[in-house]
Amino acid sequence: MSPTIIDLRLSTKAYQENLIEKPTGQAAYPSPLSAASQEYTGVGAVAMSLDDPKFSDSSDSDSLDGMTDSICLSGDSHSGSEVADNEETLTESTPAFDLPKMIISGLCPETPGKAKTIPTMVLYDDRGLQLFDEITYLEEYYLTQEEIEILERDGDKIVEHIPDNSIVVELGAGSLRKTVLLLNALERKRKNICYFALDLMLNELTKSLKSLGNFTNVKTAGLWGTYDQGLAFVSSLGSEVPKTLLWLGSSIGNLTRQEARDFISSYSKTLDVGDNWIIGIDRRNDAQDITIAYNDPKGITREFIMNGLDHINVVLGQNFIDREKFHYFAEYNVELGRHEAYYQVKESHELVYKDPSSETKKEVRIKLEKDELINVEYSYKWSLEESTQLFEQTEMTRLGQYTSASNRYDLHLIRKTPFYFKTTGSRPLPTQEEWAELWKAWDLITMSMIQHPSMLLEKPIDLRHPFLFYLGHIPVFLDTQISRVLNESFTEPAYFNVIFERGIDPDVDDPTKCHSHSFVPDAWPEIESIIEFRDRVRERLFRILNDTEKYTMTRRLARVLFMTFEHEVMHLETLLYMMVQSPNTLPPPSLTTHWSSKIGTDSVSSSSGTLPAATWISIDPSGLDAAVLALGHDDRESQDLFEENKTDVETALGWDNENPLVTSRTPPSAFKIQSRQVTNNEYLAYLMATSDKNLRDDDRIPASWLIRKSSGEDEICVGTVYGPTPLSVAGEWPVSCSNIHATGYSAWFSQKSGQSYGLPTEHELSIAFKLKQSTVPKTGLENYGFRQWYPTLDESCFKSRSNDAGTIENFSGPGGLWDWTCTPFEPLDKERFEVSKLYPGYSSDFFDEKHMVVLGASWATHPRIAERRSFRNWYQANYPYVFAGFRLVQRC
Repeated sequence: MSPTIIDLRLSTKAYQENLIEKPTGQAAYPSPLSAASQEYTGVGAVAMSLDDPKFSDSSDSDSLDGMTDSICLSGDSHSGSEVADNEETLTESTPAFDLPKMIISGLCPETPGKAKTIPTMVLYDDRGLQLFDEITYLEEYYLTQEEIEILERDGDKIVEHIPDNSIVVELGAGSLRKTVLLLNALERKRKNICYFALDLMLNELTKSLKSLGNFTNVKTAGLWGTYDQGLAFVSSLGSEVPKTLLWLGSSIGNLTRQEARDFISSYSKTLDVGDNWIIGIDRRNDAQDITIAYNDPKGITREFIMNGLDHINVVLGQNFIDREKFHYFAEYNVELGRHEAYYQVKESHELVYKDPSSETKKEVRIKLEKDELINVEYSYKWSLEESTQLFEQTEMTRLGQYTSASNRYDLHLIRKTPFYFKTTGSRPLPTQEEWAELWKAWDLITMSMIQHPSMLLEKPIDLRHPFLFYLGHIPVFLDTQISRVLNESFTEPAYFNVIFERGIDPDVDDPTKCHSHSFVPDAWPEIESIIEFRDRVRERLFRILNDTEKYTMTRRLARVLFMTFEHEVMHLETLLYMMVQSPNTLPPPSLTTHWSSKIGTDSVSSSSGTLPAATWISIDPSGLDAAVLALGHDDRESQDLFEENKTDVETALGWDNENPLVTSRTPPSAFKIQSRQVTNNEYLAYLMATSDKNLRDDDRIPASWLIRKSSGEDEICVGTVYGPTPLSVAGEWPVSCSNIHATGYSAWFSQKSGQSYGLPTEHELSIAFKLKQSTVPKTGLENYGFRQWYPTLDESCFKSRSNDAGTIENFSGPGGLWDWTCTPFEPLDKERFEVSKLYPGYSSDFFDEKHMVVLGASWATHPRIAERRSFRNWYQANYPYVFAGFRLVQRC
């Protein structure tokens, strides 16, 4: 059976000219399942059988010569010097753009002295495509070989993130030689998938789809059209259909860095929350490796480029250019990180073009000088730092990075999420955009994951208020602090300040002992009134940020906004550790997990025993930089009102317990620290080795665990926002437990090994985190800021398999879970500590020898906190609910 091809070129043009009446309520494109099974008979796009002679391989080759997308659709990065700005939609006889005009205009630039160019798409006629396919088999052209290596090795892992019943659309499908590896992995996983290959070369698209063979669960079809038309197709699928885009072959290299950002942004706007994108990207590799990849000894690349000149004559319909008068010249521009291909003029001569659209056959004469370079393609390369910035700038969350053995090529798995917390660096004042993004997160969690009204008065942790309190507390705290600093009235109803200003945090051992908190009413206000109040407070904040004439941004006001922003950020996290204790919490909408469809079935494979032991990283603080050894930072709240500081809103801000900067403390002795936190499986091994009773009765069971019956047997699960997750999935996650539990494990581990181990001090752990941050660039894979909604380990800690070969690059964190220390929470410098006047009880209420310092971040920590190394968290040592784990140290 011939493959189904959907002609995207016809739909928009037909509707615009009213040639086809679009039925009411019908999408512009066929439903994917019906299109793939060749059952679609509707309108809008045309699903064609390739058995029709006019679409056979012997059809007029010239009819497709001009139908290459302005961005190379070949599937591997080997082109892309220009992008056409032309929205004209194709019909069978109408090209997507005027390629002859593009050729002549590129050779006759309007700006005097501007370099001449030839559009890259001239390379991709039938002969060019055949030559390019040969290139991908060359040993020197490592891009294809290493992408295949990744897909063969990690294909099963990658497709775990593609939900069942998804649509997969490949941009610039090409030969599908690599794609079939992913389709085979989907088939092995028995996932029902509908795959669409988008390309503009009909003959090649047909051949490629025919080469795939038959699948049981995967249905395949072709999309004949441009990237822009593919964009319209993707947007027509609807939010109820999970989607994954494929963009392989480092085709992103065809675009400038700005064009790449614009392209990803344009497509991401059409994606829905939870949709994925798999992108292949070639790194900024050794210049010699890149040079020979684009200039192979056999000369196939040279012939591929030179064939473009022959194709120009076909496109223009005249003997316009003589390839014998040009050389192929190529070089790698290290500074710009791009490979550049040119036609170099052998000798000065003149090109003459006779314009067929002119009645007089007007001639265009183009003078070429000896050794002049005419660009035909750029292929941009991306460092890991640039890739990370690209995904952050386009607000796409990176779920995974799969790297070839040579570290030259990566496949990145990114996802569209309902909110995105960008890295803010040292900027102290939160922007309006940051507030809006934080509120997206807060509203999703409180309005979509907490079931109204049944859960609002629920108290899954007895030591805390019900959920409803925190929905009122957050806007009241913001409103109260704003009112005080501006000397304005509270937002109505003002009595909310009396009951919502401060929550409770009682002593775990004796709940009757508790710091000062707000009055607890007999009945809480209705949720509707709380939401209305919340919205009024938010509007008030935006008025302050926008009305610069009325509200001057002083350092004191900036501090209040910094403080209230981070206060809400912290409560976002504490609210979630309450929610994972509730059986009624709903998962985040549209954000599936790769295991969610398998929980409770035989297909869950145990991961026990597969995780290598943590490496031990040796750190000798005696020779380290003073900035790494320092604790805290200089930021005295009392100096906000000094005349010279009043308008300073750029210097970093912090909480009172982070001040002052301590540089005189004696560095700790040399120590070894585990590269990662102790896992659930490892903690279970400790319990099994030391317990003489049923685990259900063991008081060392973490509050993050629950034991349920499964097939008549006890099954240990870990609580998540997705519900109980068995250890077959969560066994290799870090264990979330109390400081007391962590101390018990360290005592057992010491006894078992015959050596002395313990929890790190605040100073030791701070040094390790600072070393990691100062020496290893951010990858975007750190598990904080809701990259994942559960505590996975940092992949960097798996790079070294030897217990003695750990380096700081293998040190995980921050992210996943906070790290417990053995340091009681107290001022960094008792003599110089100043209690906050704006929020007096923030720190000082907890200097009681019961609270222990916690450093790092969890999966639910905002980047503002996770990336600020001076930030200090704290919890009671026996408090079991916090998202905190631990790792051990051995002091030398």
